[in-house]
Amino acid sequence: MTGDWQKKYRWMRTWPGDRGLDGKLLEDYSAYDGEQYAGRIRLDQETLKKGQWQWSGSYPKGWSGQPIMPNRGYAPTAAEAARTAEEYWDAMKKKNGLD
Repeated sequence: MTGDWQKKYRWMRTWPGDRGLDGKLLEDYSAYDGEQYAGRIRLDQETLKKGQWQWSGSYPKGWSGQPIMPNRGYAPTAAEAARTAEEYWDAMKKKNGLD
């Protein structure tokens, strides 16, 4: 799975304190590279992908051209989704000479 992977960026709840219909805190997290929004993961609780973690990558300030695709997807665990979102962010920075 993620092996020896370690988080590179700061992850925090996207909606601190917000709860779902079940009363539990939302499993939704955003990553930041300094002050820049770098990506997001969330536990899918509604669709056919229920129980999987959706990841989405962001575009760094100053990027140009076509974004790398896919820029979102699903992973079986939060760690794998976070790793994929961080790798997407790093690839977008590198593609645009911003790393």
